[in-house]
Amino acid sequence: MHDVKPSRHVTKRSTSGRGGYDPELTRRNILAVATREFAEKGYSGARVDEIAAQTNTSKRMIYYYFEDKEGLFVAVLEDAYRRIRQIEATLDLVDLEPEAAIRALVGFTFDYQNSNEDFIRLVMVENIHQGIHLARSRAIQDLNVSVINTFVRSTSEASSMVSSGRASMKSTCT
Repeated sequence: MHDVKPSRHVTKRSTSGRGGYDPELTRRNILAVATREFAEKGYSGARVDEIAAQTNTSKRMIYYYFEDKEGLFVAVLEDAYRRIRQIEATLDLVDLEPEAAIRALVGFTFDYQNSNEDFIRLVMVENIHQGIHLARSRAIQDLNVSVINTFVRSTSEASSMVSSGRASMKSTCT
């Protein structure tokens, strides 16, 4: 599931040629390790010390990037939702009939979740915590707008088709 493979070495040189650490690589590495840790152990069981040890960085650096454990978990959720929404955006559902669009979206969602166990586990962990971390994230709310809009458009069009079909049936029956 991970786009970035965790590495014990985050000391790669910057691509800018000035040397030093690559902060984006470090951040992505922390997120990859934290994703696995939260998915395996849940929010309560995951330890920032363990995440730091697996990334070969310090707790201080993790807190620099994410403020606290909750901020790190929110970032992990945002990253997980960003990945699924980016793929959904490529589905090109706009040109499909409403029923076909909904079927395609449901099929994709099933397949994605079936092949991304960490995503399912993260969602389950968040559900156990009654969505408090998702509520903290404006980014996730924004990410979910696209799928909601697609669904609303499809259901609105389907509803219109049903209504016009009923009107058509009434006119032919009278």
